[in-house]
Amino acid sequence: MDLRREVEALKTRRRNVRFKEMDRLLLAAGFTRTQGAGDHVKYRHPRLRYQLVLDARRTLLPVYVTNSIRALEEVLKNEQ
Repeated sequence: MDLRREVEALKTRRRNVRFKEMDRLLLAAGFTRTQGAGDHVKYRHPRLRYQLVLDARRTLLPVYVTNSIRALEEVLKNEQ
């Protein structure tokens, strides 16, 4: 699985990303998952100073996808 390629593909379809798909990408990039309030799920990464919060609906809202892409790109940039 090439994370960089999958992140680039996400940019073209921000309105059609399922929670399970984003969860898989975040965990593969080294994020840890914890349960938040209600349907929300929190993700943390040791290299980031902030946490990422997603609503575990079937299809994610575009704002969640945009924030996830930003966090994934930051983590992948630091790996180089």
